[in-house]
Amino acid sequence: MRPEHPPGTIPLLERQAASEALKVVLVPHPSNDPNDPLNWNNWRKAFNYLLVLAATLASFTGIMIQPVLWPQMVEDMKMPITAFQHGQSANLAGLATGCALFVPLTIKYGRRSTYIASVAVMAAGCWWTARRTSYAEVILTSIIIGWAGAINETVVQMTIADLYFIHQRGRANAFYQLAVVAGGFLTPVAAGAQATAHGWRWCYYTLGITQTILAIVFLFGYEETKYNRVSNGLPDLQSSVQLDGVKTSLDQDQDLKEGQTDVQSEPGLAVSITEAEIPAPNTYWQRMRFVTTTPESLWRLFIAPVSVLFLPHVLFTAIQYSSSICWLVLYSATSPIIFSAPPYLFTASGLGNLLLGPLVGTIIGSAYAGILSDRLVVWLAKRNHGVFEPEMRLHLLLPVYFAMGGGLIIFGVTAAHGLHWIYPSIGGALFGFGFSAMGDITFTMVIDIYYELTAEAFVGVTFVRNAISIAMPFTVSPWLKNMGMANMFIVIGCLCFGIGMAYVPLLIYGKRIRTALGPRYYKLVEKRRFY
Repeated sequence: MRPEHPPGTIPLLERQAASEALKVVLVPHPSNDPNDPLNWNNWRKAFNYLLVLAATLASFTGIMIQPVLWPQMVEDMKMPITAFQHGQSANLAGLATGCALFVPLTIKYGRRSTYIASVAVMAAGCWWTARRTSYAEVILTSIIIGWAGAINETVVQMTIADLYFIHQRGRANAFYQLAVVAGGFLTPVAAGAQATAHGWRWCYYTLGITQTILAIVFLFGYEETKYNRVSNGLPDLQSSVQLDGVKTSLDQDQDLKEGQTDVQSEPGLAVSITEAEIPAPNTYWQRMRFVTTTPESLWRLFIAPVSVLFLPHVLFTAIQYSSSICWLVLYSATSPIIFSAPPYLFTASGLGNLLLGPLVGTIIGSAYAGILSDRLVVWLAKRNHGVFEPEMRLHLLLPVYFAMGGGLIIFGVTAAHGLHWIYPSIGGALFGFGFSAMGDITFTMVIDIYYELTAEAFVGVTFVRNAISIAMPFTVSPWLKNMGMANMFIVIGCLCFGIGMAYVPLLIYGKRIRTALGPRYYKLVEKRRFY
């Protein structure tokens, strides 16, 4: 791509020569190599991505079920609830540092080894958690589970970029968000019921068994999705984009018929090895190799996230996601305090059931952002002479932030006044809707713009998210005591909406920013590739 072309701006639609129908340009451009993950058939992609989603669900379950179990842990281990809040902060510290430490290794040595190690360590952490008896073990097991889950968000985004084209990523991210929120809101319901019937330790025994089985399945079933497109003679996403002809051809007739869109690769850009010998498909053992090494400089991979983080679109996503996680941590940490006391007096099972509201909201939010955003960008590209701009996805964010901020206020105010639990659940559902949709939209936008630096971008996003969240569990008790439940969540809701409105200037000026900083991005890509 020429330097004046901003990263992420691509021709998404082209008119077919023989008809009025439009075709969706496949970006990244697939090769003819059967080992290219973009060329895998649907069942093969689905199986590997399903394993990733299972690991995501299990990882977030291990992280998120603890607040539901705190009342039983307090009684069983004879510790104050603040000890487990400290454990939650230790977990967030593990998430923040683990991502920065382990993702560079994933970039250089492949996704498969990282997933296997992550699931295996998570299994060990769950087995140990089920047996812990001291404060030191609370902190250590929380850090280990944090380290094991640290790579999840970033490596999943890398996997989505490996497997799916640009017009499919919103839906892929929607399934990822569903797995995240199922681990955050659905499995705690089951954990609460199991804890009530058999005690909190059996929740972690069950999770340890599940993670152990999952580690074995990953070892023998998960394929490497890392594919070096440049070394295989393929144009990369940014260098292969030509915009001028696309705009001209679509300017000739803007009265395009709805629904006449099919999916093909761009002629002349499905460049690959068509003129050379097509490689044979890898054997099973080749697909199961533990590492896939490329020649990037490892030390540059460790420092690159610092530079990428300060690209405005990445920084915007980091701020939005980290603030949302702060609200989620406060929501999760206050629930057992408020709802285990009068007038609610919920057991562990009741605390788990309280998460059904956010679960319903997140399912709706994933459908809203995943399905609608992919369709919206095609429609908007059609109106924009066939050219896709990543900020097009941001048009969906206004109702998202209204729902998040309003949901938090409804939750806090109704719970503070002791209203029927259905009202706080409605607030939780609205928050869940916004949380899920926001993550899907902003994550997909970052992949769309900085495809070649996806990992570095999400290392920064995840580090900021967890680093900021570390302090949240420490603030819950004093904030709740000094301000009260209602006022506390009114402030949180207003902060949520105010921070969210930062999307407006990005929507207006985003392309100008990408154009101005495009040379910086391409320089970072070249440094990663050749040094």
